[in-house]
Amino acid sequence: MKTSTLLLIAFFSTTIFAQKKSIAITSFETSASIPSEYKKAIQNKVIEAFNFTNRYNIVDRTNYEKIIAEKELQKSEDFIDGKTVEQNNFEGAEQIVTGAISQVNIVKKYTETSYYYDCSISFSLQVIDVSSGQILASEIIKPKQSFMGGVLSSSLGGSSTPDKAFHNSLKGTQKAINKFVGKHFPVITLIIEISEVSGNKAKKLLLNTGNSQGAKKNQKFKVLELVNMTVGDKQIIRKKVIGEIKITKVEGEEISEAKVTKGGDAILSKFNANAKIECLSKI
Repeated sequence: MKTSTLLLIAFFSTTIFAQKKSIAITSFETSASIPSEYKKAIQNKVIEAFNFTNRYNIVDRTNYEKIIAEKELQKSEDFIDGKTVEQNNFEGAEQIVTGAISQVNIVKKYTETSYYYDCSISFSLQVIDVSSGQILASEIIKPKQSFMGGVLSSSLGGSSTPDKAFHNSLKGTQKAINKFVGKHFPVITLIIEISEVSGNKAKKLLLNTGNSQGAKKNQKFKVLELVNMTVGDKQIIRKKVIGEIKITKVEGEEISEAKVTKGGDAILSKFNANAKIECLSKI
């Protein structure tokens, strides 16, 4: 099996060589004017997006907050000699996902013959590295809405109450949440072998990803070549896209079949030349 000794994995990436990683999702910040049930629903929508990938264990928020409080206490009392809370006390979580809900605004709107409720939701998501406290990513999440969409929803009974308006708007955030997870927590995996060749092009291959990493039929990956470069006195790695592939069949926990959709000649030549290659899931 071909391996890469220079596989570069960011703190927020998932690698195929480990079991499920742990993610700590904290209680979202919000104002007192936003009902607690709405806050919980938004948090759960984010948790669902991570659970759907089948690649993460979610650290219990209550346990996480107790650990944070203990760490702060230990700092204030200047604990030493190994008595501090270690990172593995976070149940292995390397990243924290936190959020701040800035808006849940529900208004009653009127048409010529009826009325409907319209809801505007806005919240931010951040990814924080547990060990350093560094913010790795931050984005604002909003649903896509339109006036005509609201009118149509009302005519179908979808926004006839404030609660229905909220939940309809929350559904509209799903795509943005999924995009956030896919962008900042991608799957990084390797090509096991090229299983079918036509002329000088790779047509089919086996990937080292499967059910245990949430692999799905039609899931797409970019194929990247990792090239060492020297810039001044530093060594850096350039990641160059050489092709694209798509899973056609998930064979088990760690193996999937994929077909090459782009760059079959480059993938074949680089693979045969033992170039350093990795596959990165596309959003």
